[in-house]
Amino acid sequence: MTADNKDHIPTIHDVAKAAGVARATVDRVIYKRGGVKESTIRKVNEVIERLGYTANPNASRLASRKKLTIACLIPQFEEGDYWSVAYKGFLDGAKTINTYDVKTDIHLFNPDSIESFRAECDSIIASHPAGVITNVVFADAVKEFAERLDEARIPYAFVDQKIEGLNYTVYFGADPSEAGRLGAYLLTHRFEVEDIAMIRLIRDSQKMADPNRIRRMGFIDYIHEHHPDCRIHTIFIPPHDQDETYRTLEAFFKEHPEVKFITMANSRIHLIADYLRKNPVSDRHVVGFDDLEKNIEALNEGLVEYLVTRHIPMQSYYTISHLASYLISGKAPQKKDNLMHMDILHRLNSKHYDFKV
Repeated sequence: MTADNKDHIPTIHDVAKAAGVARATVDRVIYKRGGVKESTIRKVNEVIERLGYTANPNASRLASRKKLTIACLIPQFEEGDYWSVAYKGFLDGAKTINTYDVKTDIHLFNPDSIESFRAECDSIIASHPAGVITNVVFADAVKEFAERLDEARIPYAFVDQKIEGLNYTVYFGADPSEAGRLGAYLLTHRFEVEDIAMIRLIRDSQKMADPNRIRRMGFIDYIHEHHPDCRIHTIFIPPHDQDETYRTLEAFFKEHPEVKFITMANSRIHLIADYLRKNPVSDRHVVGFDDLEKNIEALNEGLVEYLVTRHIPMQSYYTISHLASYLISGKAPQKKDNLMHMDILHRLNSKHYDFKV
């Protein structure tokens, strides 16, 4: 194959095959990520030049001033949910890139249905956008989607969470494991804790969605390291049935009145606020995550002691602006993995925290 063969646009797979190396090696050479021998770098660069491969498949479209589209694939949401806040960050980011002939196309999937996620993936692939932003609700399906994007030579970015080992262009989000460990520290560092109630959400019927697994595992790992004799009780509640949530919590704490330490690894600690309000316990300690408005209300009311959070809309804003910059310039972002700083909110400092867009 040569650069003169106009019937085929060379791909990263073509380069890897011709150079006799793995695709990940080519990726490391292109973006100068290190860990590759000089002789291999020379070989890969020679093949790139011979085939006429470019890491930016949008160069010709930009030269002709055709409008580029970034497809954002995120879960469906209601106002006040985590993804409604993230969505506002996408909108703000879209305003900044609109003048560069880049537009945003939002695709929403049902977070309780892997079929819905895959259907939106099909729709995105069919529209062949310039770039894609996605998240990690269904990890295995995301890996499949990433392979299809690679084959189609569509650059993609992760927001909120990522999957290691994939060929994404850029990522913005907090370190979920560190966030979980920080939450565990805040809940337990002043006490010798024997029992913790970990509240989880009932998600899709196939149990394929587990977006908070890494944060939860970070929390559990910290507890095992620092409180090895502590028991963690897992209680599942429905996300959209407050009456059932109340009954579930009432039954658990009636059976386990000794459990005074409570957490939720997801962003919806406010779902248990009604139970906490109607069943006050003086020495109860509750730690949640993410600065949603309803969580802030529970914090200010004293129902939640701490929230571990980050500026949610800025993750979306930075992700879309950095991916757009890559699509326009063809230059890889200076940093592939961009970790947002984490904040600790207490009712004494929450009033001055800017958690809105």
